Amino acid sequence: MPGPAFTTGDTVSLHPIEPEDHEFVQRGRNDPDVRVPLTDTTIRTLSDVEEMLEDEEYHFVICSNSEDEDPEPVGVVAFGYVSGHADRGSLMYWVAPEHQGNGYVTEATELFLDYAFRECGFHKVTARVNVSNEPSAAVLESLGFVQEGRRRKESVVDGEREDMFTYGLLADEWLH
Repeated sequence: MPGPAFTTGDTVSLHPIEPEDHEFVQRGRNDPDVRVPLTDTTIRTLSDVEEMLEDEEYHFVICSNSEDEDPEPVGVVAFGYVSGHADRGSLMYWVAPEHQGNGYVTEATELFLDYAFRECGFHKVTARVNVSNEPSAAVLESLGFVQEGRRRKESVVDGEREDMFTYGLLADEWLH
């Protein structure tokens, strides 16, 4: 079970990733319905996940909230990397296939962006999305991200090269 919530919304809460969450993260990152859209072809062992998360401060487990039950891990929202000191973060998120389509990513990303812009003082958040991943692009656009470009033949999906869209959101756009 995840540790205490860092922040809570209507249907989800964000929890810092603890060692007991590593198995959940490993299962998710190895699931083809998660790793293919993330363009992550690496097979993740538990040791890989532990190493990947060792010094990461902007990684949260997304949990669904229910009044009757303990928080259930459903996904992850994070900065895959940060450029500069709290200047620009590269957003990544995923939700386990059995929990997709419930709006968890949108609400979790809202909570995460509020934290990044309001508390941490980030200037810009970027994201990349495979052209074929229309649900993810829709999430970003619903949150105010602007499509900034197209990276041609940037990723591999089902053995074929695919373009990616790049998105960006500035602090003053979020904080307006």
